[in-house]
Amino acid sequence: MPLRKRDLGFIAAVGVLLLVLVLNSFRDKPKSTPDNERHRPFREALARGDRREAVEKGCVNCHNAATRRLPPRHPPKEQCLICHVIVGP
Repeated sequence: MPLRKRDLGFIAAVGVLLLVLVLNSFRDKPKSTPDNERHRPFREALARGDRREAVEKGCVNCHNAATRRLPPRHPPKEQCLICHVIVGP
């Protein structure tokens, strides 16, 4: 069965899609939160089943413009635990 032009176009489109997905997988991943005394209460709150939104409100106590600034290209949202994973046992 010979390949038609539309078959080649489809194969090219799938190839471009796969290339974009592979190249995007090499982007920097967000940092995990450290397993230390400062972050342990947040991990324990999530383990108890507290809502993510409620736990994230505590992040602003330390991560604010006065004490620990976020990087310049960091999104301005206060939704830390969507990207940053709390690690620990």
